[in-house]
Amino acid sequence: MNKLIVISTVVSSIVLAGCESTPEVKPRMARFDSPEVNSQPFHFNITAGSDSSNQIAINKNKKSERDNTLRFSAAMTLGKGFEARFVDNGENQVSLKYQMLGAPLEQKKTGNLSLAGSLGSIWAKRSESPTKQYNDWSMEQKSYDLSLIAGYRLNRQALLYGSVFYQNGDVDGKYYLFEHYDVEQNVTINEGCGWNKTCVESYFSDKGNAYGLSLALEYELLTWLAVTGEVVHHRAEWFERTNNETGAHFNVEFRF
Repeated sequence: MNKLIVISTVVSSIVLAGCESTPEVKPRMARFDSPEVNSQPFHFNITAGSDSSNQIAINKNKKSERDNTLRFSAAMTLGKGFEARFVDNGENQVSLKYQMLGAPLEQKKTGNLSLAGSLGSIWAKRSESPTKQYNDWSMEQKSYDLSLIAGYRLNRQALLYGSVFYQNGDVDGKYYLFEHYDVEQNVTINEGCGWNKTCVESYFSDKGNAYGLSLALEYELLTWLAVTGEVVHHRAEWFERTNNETGAHFNVEFRF
């Protein structure tokens, strides 16, 4: 019986260690924000493309990583150089952009120098429960995004543009208590929470920021279809650590 208890304890420890998870921020890196805006209201664009993240875990022993995901956005012009946009890439983002310099998008003027600014709000909620017994947590992240975008139109089809950006925000999260099985007593012990996540064991929070730059080339295949390739360098500072990532992304845009 004692041998069985020891073996069960060792096996349980291995399983739990393999299932351990840790809270982490995953600021997305893709930008795809052109400085040329249609001057008239109610022009729409819908995009789909690739994205990556600059991932930093709260556990300092866990190496920072980068994962890839899909990115979708929808934008509408408001007139007089303003454009509103919504992005879904694992985070949610709403932003307002204003073109302050250069010819509008509909002119596609060769040699045009354009400049725009954008202000956005980003929010995300994450939770993870590898098993019903171990290390459940949840967190909410909120940030704002500020960028300055400049471009040069090579010809009617091609636009070269880049941006500098800054993000600042905070995260608030909770660790939950869990149920576990006591081998010696042959019973399940509920430490006050269980699977319904109603009982909080502890809280955590942090403030962080990110900044970087991007360079993109947009090419219009048809009046209603454009493709863009982009390279972004992203530097994030969270949980008293700094991590740098560089990512390449591709985007397809449908214009209406």
